[in-house]
Amino acid sequence: MQQLASYILAIQGYPSQVSIISQSRKNHIYQDNGVNIHDCEIVYTFNNGVMICQQTEQDELAMTPASDSICDDFWVNYSVIKANEVDITPRQKSFSNLCQQRFWLKMQLNYSTI
Repeated sequence: MQQLASYILAIQGYPSQVSIISQSRKNHIYQDNGVNIHDCEIVYTFNNGVMICQQTEQDELAMTPASDSICDDFWVNYSVIKANEVDITPRQKSFSNLCQQRFWLKMQLNYSTI
């Protein structure tokens, strides 16, 4: 059994047991209550045939340099879309901002070195 964290670590550029061999990206912008929302989907293929989809969504207001929030809303979801014979747990993980994602990744890195 492999942890989804191994794949997310590789996607974020950290050392991992797996490596990315290809990726494809789709970007989309739509309006919600007059605010532009940027939506992105990236499908990563790994050296063991596993495919992970990373979906992100952020409104244009949070993207401005004048934003005074320490950690703006930035929805991120990772889900397993193809696992072949690899048992990956959990099958999906979501974060509501990048600070939350960074903290979780830090915890995964610390856990893997114990």
